[in-house]
Amino acid sequence: MIPFRDTINEHPLNLIDKVNLNRIRNGSLDMNSIFGEKIIGYITGYFSFDVLIIEVGFDVIFVLLTCKECEQNLGLIDEAKISRPLPWRRPTNIYRVKEDVRPIFWANRPKSYLTRTIGWDQYPRGRWSDSGNPSYGALTDYQFMRPRSRDKKLQEEWAVPLKSVEDIHERFAQFCLGKLKSSPWSELDGLQPETKIINEQLENINLKGFLTINSQPAVNGEKSDSPSVGWGGYVNQKAYLEFFCSQDQLTALLGKCKDFPSLTYLAVDKKGNSMSNVAPTDVNAVTWGVFPAKEIIQPTIVDPASFKVWKDEAFEIWTKVWAHMYPEDDSSKSLLEKIQSSYFLVSLVDNDYINGDLFAAFKEL
Repeated sequence: MIPFRDTINEHPLNLIDKVNLNRIRNGSLDMNSIFGEKIIGYITGYFSFDVLIIEVGFDVIFVLLTCKECEQNLGLIDEAKISRPLPWRRPTNIYRVKEDVRPIFWANRPKSYLTRTIGWDQYPRGRWSDSGNPSYGALTDYQFMRPRSRDKKLQEEWAVPLKSVEDIHERFAQFCLGKLKSSPWSELDGLQPETKIINEQLENINLKGFLTINSQPAVNGEKSDSPSVGWGGYVNQKAYLEFFCSQDQLTALLGKCKDFPSLTYLAVDKKGNSMSNVAPTDVNAVTWGVFPAKEIIQPTIVDPASFKVWKDEAFEIWTKVWAHMYPEDDSSKSLLEKIQSSYFLVSLVDNDYINGDLFAAFKEL
């Protein structure tokens, strides 16, 4: 195998000068088929994109980030053996290539998160606090736009007659069991694989009126090749739930939480009235991975400040997405608007990821 530095020095024209970088930038050149073949013609075995970035600078950063895709297209990678580098999909934007920490709240709405953070000067790496507490972009109608095919699926599964809150409970429960393939609170198709580990418990609490829009099971040292929770190294997770509920239900739940000292919560209604048992600056890592010869990576966190930003988006979905599917004078629309104005959004973490039981707090409620 030729050392990478020697390859660059020996064949600089083949790797760079023969590629029209302007055509690459404007999209008129097929990088996957042309540039990918040029690189692979000179480099056998494995090579490091990071080294090439250091060697030749900004112009080729764009090329080689794109070229990661060409490895698959040219048959050099067995996709069945690819492990996710993070629990969420890395964006292709070169300015975010080193980003590795995000709030868990947007786990099911990654596109919305990207649009609301597009103006940041830097993106969190290693620790959420490294981001310098940047402000989020304003919430606009763009965050609620949906592809036509997805809009059709939502119409089929969610624009049903709602005669009572129990009908709403049933919609959420059906989604948690995988019987519905769409959700107004998700840009993704169907359930995340890890949700199936706890789907029966989710069904149970949704039928009680705790309407979940985000969740993850507790994980203690699961290997990276786990098909449901693996994403790299050895994976650990704290059990997490995010849901809407009435004020009476919240009061009852918080009373039970006193018996579970490992539980921490954030709760807020549409108007901004809030309650919590954590400080406003307490950032809680709820997912982390351990890799050989690396620092621990903690890609998803619960951040009280970000939760207050996310709550506006989460509440608006009740009306701008779900209620919007009904005629103006429909009683189902009125019921959804009533829930939006009276319910609380709750983020609940069980910090005992070894012996904890998050769902125990919901028993007898």
